[in-house]
Amino acid sequence: METATLSKRARTAATLLDRIQEIFELSTAELARLFGVRRQAVGQWRERGLPGARQEKAAATAAVADLLSHRLRLDRIPGAARRPAAAYGGRTMLEMIEADRHLELLDEVRRSFDWATTR
Repeated sequence: METATLSKRARTAATLLDRIQEIFELSTAELARLFGVRRQAVGQWRERGLPGARQEKAAATAAVADLLSHRLRLDRIPGAARRPAAAYGGRTMLEMIEADRHLELLDEVRRSFDWATTR
C-alpha cells in the first residue's frame, strides 16, 4: 500500500477513534473493550488505519457519538452512555456497542431524537 494512502487511512482512523474516545470519555482500555481487542490493537489502528472488519462498527459508534453531542450537553454524554436503559434491554449504550449491537443502538438513538414521530 502506498505510504500516502496509509497515512490518510491512519489519520482517518485516529480521528474517528479520538472522537469516540473523547465524547464517551473512554480510556484506551475501554475503547479497546468496545471493539473486543487489546489496547495495543487500538494503537496499531491509529498508526495503520482501521481494519475493514472494524470500520462499520467504528462508523456507527461515531455516528451515535455525533448524534448525542448535537442533542445533549457534552458533559452529560458519558453518564448517559453508562446508564442502563429499558430501551436497550437493561443494557448501557456502551454494552450495546460491545455486544456488536451498534447498528441497533444507532437506530434507537436516531428514533429517540426524531421529533416528527410519536411513540
